[in-house]
Order: sequence, then C-alpha cells, then structure tokens
Amino acid sequence: MMNLPRVRMGFLALLMLSSLAFSGCTVMKDRPAAEDLNLVMAGMDGTDGVSFEGGAALLIDGKTVPESSLYYGGKIVDHNQISLYSLLPDGGQPAPAAESGLHSLKQGSGDAPVYYTRMVKEDGKWTMKQASPALSGSNPLEELNPLRQMEALEKMGKKVTEEAGSARGTRVLRIELTAAEARRQLSAELAQKMQAIKPAARIDAATHADTHAKALAAKSALWEQKRTELQQRLNQADIRTVYYLKVDLKRNLPTRLTWNRTLTYPGKAGGITEEAYITQVDFYGYE
Repeated sequence: MMNLPRVRMGFLALLMLSSLAFSGCTVMKDRPAAEDLNLVMAGMDGTDGVSFEGGAALLIDGKTVPESSLYYGGKIVDHNQISLYSLLPDGGQPAPAAESGLHSLKQGSGDAPVYYTRMVKEDGKWTMKQASPALSGSNPLEELNPLRQMEALEKMGKKVTEEAGSARGTRVLRIELTAAEARRQLSAELAQKMQAIKPAARIDAATHADTHAKALAAKSALWEQKRTELQQRLNQADIRTVYYLKVDLKRNLPTRLTWNRTLTYPGKAGGITEEAYITQVDFYGYE
C-alpha cells in the first residue's frame, strides 16, 4: 500500500467545507500507445473480477495537506458491479468486517472515518446503490471508481504516449487531457459537488415559517456567493491533468492507475498558488 499523506480537497473543496473479450496471451509491442488503451479496456471486459487498493492526497505549493486522508480498496465483479470502502490510514485491514464490505462495519483505530459504497452500471451509467450513513451529500468514494475513470478516458480529448524506462514486461501509458478537456472535467465535477450541498427548501415543522424563510435565504445567499467565488477562481486557473496507466503486457491488463491534476492560480499577495491532487490505485487478483 502506498504511503500517501492526509487529504483535503483544497481548491476543489472551496465550498465542500471494446465490447470484445481480448485473450491475454498477446503481448502489446510496437503498437501505437493510443491503441493500447483500447486493448486494456477490452482486457478488463474479459475478466470476471479484480481487487484494488489506492489512496489520494492533495499538495499545496509542494506541501501535503495534513488534516485528513483517504485510503481505499474495493472489488469489481461481473464488469458492472463495484464495491469501495475506506482503509485505515496506516494501511491496515479494510474497514469492513465482512469481505463484501457492504454490511458489517467496524470503526478503525483512532478517529479514522469508515466509508463504503456499492455502485452498479446501468444503461451505461454508474449508479450508487448503497452507501454508509456517513456519506451524505458528495460521496468521495464515488469519484474514485477506477473502472469509471478508465471508461471516461476513452471518450475524452487527450494525447496518449508511452513513458520511457518501463520495467520488463510492462508498459506505462501517459495520457494527458487537452486543456479544454481538463477544464471541462473539473467544471463538471465542481458543479456536481455544488449541487450536492445546495441548501434544501424543506420546512421544519418545529420552526416558524418566517424564521425558516430567513434562515433559508441566508444559506442560499452564502451558497450563491461561494459558487461565484469558486467559478471566478476556476476561470483564473491553469489546469493540467495527466493519467499514467501501467499495463501488464502479457495479459493486456492494468496493474496501476495514477491520476495527477495540477492547478495554478493567483494566490495571496500577488503570488501563484499550485495545487496537485493525486490518486494512485493498484490492481491485483484478476479472475
């Protein structure tokens, strides 16, 4: 398990206070890197299941944010079902007591939060079917679904090249999104997160109508103010998004997926702030 530091979404949380099964006996060699990505997805389609473990971290101006961490694991079954759950920060046993990771949960050591979620792909879209009570509003595990990340890459504007110096029997694909695609991807994610925390217009029966209306108006005004601030900062930011996909050449299957999103934007006192959000997930136990 990699040793990633504790995570906070930083700028991203300004308001968040093909179908063919490919046999694994052919080695990818002397083939355009972009074509390899399609072969990897076909290889995934030909597997019955795979487990994974990963982590996420945020660095601001080269320093890791210490407040929180997110280590996670999970399993993909039958190509269209996935379970994800949090792991202890020290790389200990998964938080779920049951192997399924969906029902019997135990609190980890210290004050580490415990999360799980189960998603199913229906009509081409991943839908959350079950989640721990702690996951209210925006679900951090949902966006860490590695299969959805790779599926999305197939449709994005990008440049795919091969990294030099790969270990024998492997190939590392470098997948960089175009500037426009990187901005579109981040904008869509932030819009979804904003919608998840938008004040609801529910009326509490125990609260006087006038008091409720004033409270809702104040919350809505603050939400709109923060949304505007977020959009202004996003407009000022330079965004660069690069994925690295390590592939087992013998089986045409991924062994590691790394996602690195870097933002630079005007900071305080006329300086420039740089944020790097990094996730890395390792695959093992293919069936």
